[in-house]
Amino acid sequence: MKKLLILLSLSFLPFAALCSHIVGGDISVRALGNNRFEITLHFFRDCNSSTPFDVPIPLGIFDKKNDSLVMTDSMNLISHTILSLGDSCFKPTNLCVEQGLFIDTITLPNNPFGYYLSWERCCRNAIISNIVSPSNTGMVFYAEIPDPLLMDSSPVFGAYPRGYMCANQPNILNFAATDADGDSLVYSLVKPFAGHTSAGAPIAPSPISAPYDTVTFAWPAYGMFNIVGGAPPMTINSRTGTVTAQPNALGVFVFCVEVDEYRKHQKIGTLRRDIQMEVLPCNNNLAPVFVSPPDSSYTLIAGQSLCLAIAATDADNDWVSLKGSSELFSNSPSEPATSFMPDSAKQTAQNMLCVQTTCSQIRQAPYKVHFIAKDYSCYPSNTTVFDLSILVKAPIDSKLDTLIPNIFTPNGDSQNDFFQLNTAHLSSCFDSFNIQIFDRWGVILFESSDFHFKWDGHAKTGKEAAAGVYYYVLKGNYLNSAFDYKGFIQLER
Repeated sequence: MKKLLILLSLSFLPFAALCSHIVGGDISVRALGNNRFEITLHFFRDCNSSTPFDVPIPLGIFDKKNDSLVMTDSMNLISHTILSLGDSCFKPTNLCVEQGLFIDTITLPNNPFGYYLSWERCCRNAIISNIVSPSNTGMVFYAEIPDPLLMDSSPVFGAYPRGYMCANQPNILNFAATDADGDSLVYSLVKPFAGHTSAGAPIAPSPISAPYDTVTFAWPAYGMFNIVGGAPPMTINSRTGTVTAQPNALGVFVFCVEVDEYRKHQKIGTLRRDIQMEVLPCNNNLAPVFVSPPDSSYTLIAGQSLCLAIAATDADNDWVSLKGSSELFSNSPSEPATSFMPDSAKQTAQNMLCVQTTCSQIRQAPYKVHFIAKDYSCYPSNTTVFDLSILVKAPIDSKLDTLIPNIFTPNGDSQNDFFQLNTAHLSSCFDSFNIQIFDRWGVILFESSDFHFKWDGHAKTGKEAAAGVYYYVLKGNYLNSAFDYKGFIQLER
């Protein structure tokens, strides 16, 4: 698996190399009362950069009505931290992001038009894939706040996201923000600001007002129509801030999430988070596979039982759940017992399906037992289905010669002492049944209407029949089906 290594390219001009380090950032505001506000700026950069953090940062506060500069606040670096990226699925060892935390407190006069805050810096990482000339493209840290009279605190983004996406797999990223005032938040994907800075002039000598240039996407592969490539394209849930993407190429990509803040249906503020993420060739998540039973179709004669091991295994060693459903699964005490319990286990989920059939289940169409195996891992779950077919037939529908023996030995040794159908575990399923046994002269020696008859080799008179060949006629009727079957049996003593 390839991992992201953000290095400063030596092939660029020395000055450009020193500037090529910005990963992203955002600005948020917290109301303190009496027109005082705490400003927080998160500056995300490549921690392999040799460029020190700018100290102090000249943050510009502009009047939204006329873009006039109201004040410049010098923000000092409070702390810098190497962020822990990745998650339980994957922790990239070479993706390194350092967060610089800048905080200051300012006092602003009331202004019905509100303010916007901005700071510009160049340059972005040279290895960004989806924009043109990233090493000569700056970033604008930007936020909008309403009239200080409202004493509004802006939304606040959560922690830096995991830092990577998996190629050719659905990715779900959380960009949800929280709002201390309970205002409504609406999320969107917007074009990142590039601003006025460049590799030749990476730091603006003084704050510059809007409008701000935006980045130039590497057309035609990338644009707002498809920010990181792949299908479906990157989208964001406007209510939750959940970003979904399925990029199809490896590389580093930049995008920007904007949060608009609404109070009483009126927009009062805006927060932007500019971010970069790498697309990695994560392991493909293979779907679980059913490894048992060996066949998908079984035929039973009413009264027969069947037990099969149902098992699904996952090659990725993911957790697997296994469930089954069928009309054979009945809670009625009058119905035969068909049992299957769900299972959930690491790598292989399995359990026994046991079916006990009766005459009431005889029909032309087979019963379907539907099994679902689902894996659970770092990636979106895969589901595999397996349909088992069980046909329940009446004995009249089966090949009778498989049920009828051709020899018996009634000698009292308790071994094959009776001529009977091999139906110990079958139901008769007959509206009528009759068997007659004849000697070679046509004399009836035995007769029964019991499907589970037993002939012990004696005539009706009680006289023991001699060894030899005897003949039988089986007749039966079930629903609209009838049969008349003739055969012979060898009696040996």
